[in-house]
Amino acid sequence: MKKISNAAMIGDLGVTLIQRIVQEMGFLWYPSGGTEAGIDGTIEIRHKETGEATNLIIQVQSKASEGPFQAETSTSFEYLCTERDIDYWMNGNTPVILIRSRPSRNEAYWMSIQHHFADPTKRGARKITFDKTANRFEVSSRAELEALTLPISTGLDLGSEPRNEIIYSDLVPVRSLPEHYYSARTEFANQKSVLAELASSRKQFPRGFIVNGKTIYSFHDLGEGTWSAVCEAGTVERNATADWADITEPHRGRLFVELLNSTLRDQLYGDGISFSKMEDCFFMRGGEDLQNQSRSYESRQKAATRTVFKAYRSKKDKEQISYYRHAAFSGRFVSYGGRWYLQITPTYRFTKDGFRSSHLSALALSGIKRLENNQAVHGQVVMWASQLREQTLFSTNQLIQFDELLQFSLDHGFDDAAWLKREPAGPSLILDDSGQGGLL
Repeated sequence: MKKISNAAMIGDLGVTLIQRIVQEMGFLWYPSGGTEAGIDGTIEIRHKETGEATNLIIQVQSKASEGPFQAETSTSFEYLCTERDIDYWMNGNTPVILIRSRPSRNEAYWMSIQHHFADPTKRGARKITFDKTANRFEVSSRAELEALTLPISTGLDLGSEPRNEIIYSDLVPVRSLPEHYYSARTEFANQKSVLAELASSRKQFPRGFIVNGKTIYSFHDLGEGTWSAVCEAGTVERNATADWADITEPHRGRLFVELLNSTLRDQLYGDGISFSKMEDCFFMRGGEDLQNQSRSYESRQKAATRTVFKAYRSKKDKEQISYYRHAAFSGRFVSYGGRWYLQITPTYRFTKDGFRSSHLSALALSGIKRLENNQAVHGQVVMWASQLREQTLFSTNQLIQFDELLQFSLDHGFDDAAWLKREPAGPSLILDDSGQGGLL
């Protein structure tokens, strides 16, 4: 008896959802049918007013499912592409979009493959992060799809012009790491149990270490101080950091990144920056008085100040605090070309008392992300990069030291207004260097 899998049925429903939305746009949809190698259908741009078909096309790869998306939150989710798919999509000269959908909920989200993976960093990571608001595939996406197919003859020239332009990345280069790291055997199975034992001594101790296979690893000398309480005598070894940092074996590489993460968390804590494991981000702590805080930093052209902790009062009762907003960022250590970088993704954390997450977190974060523009996000990246760099310039115990935000100088530039994705109609939040915002 012939059987059709559930996955095949869901895939068909995803294509059907795409077809309906495309037709509501007034465009034409041509399913691939039969054997296909990464393309499920083609959109042809059609002028809705005249009915004229243009022969301007966009290829579509559909990925449908009914369960939770990868790394899904209330505002975003991720999708990891295969290297084979990316090569296939990028080798053609026709625009390709990837559409992730959940047919039973009429949800669909899209991303232009060529635009997204034109960034070498993103192509290397193979990951697409979908914003559930900005990347929604719906009738209002019509103009953006048309823009993907505009030919040179329309007068929109995307060619480069002879001018200098600085391209800023979200990568902060690691300037230096400690020359050595230390390892020692321990009877404790994990970091939590080691921390509990060290805390029982009521003496200060560094928290920048990891435990794996009953071995402690740290950039701190495990033969000194209170470490003797958790390390087996005679097992401390000193090793060259460069030897570990250059290892390409996946398991050892992940351990090294864990050590970098643990060290950075310990390093930033002393300057009022904590790490939220639940929300996977670093955030500016509020002071004991929970008063608004600002940080000074060097922006691209001048000294600037940004509000990094702020109280928001209840609209119903001005005497009550609704929540506190913390400037925050997600940080990921990555290695390119033999050098380590910290990739910064700015965000916010919302708490009810300066520490515990607010029940309004998802709503508040969704609202501010929906209103922020590219300039505001870039300003936050610059601020965090400056804060990380200043930690190393003015502190004596910073084990991980950072350089300035990675940037590139090009002798040709593009007209940003012509190719940057249009922001959705409606109010826009402009954050100036003071960190204050206003609706336009």
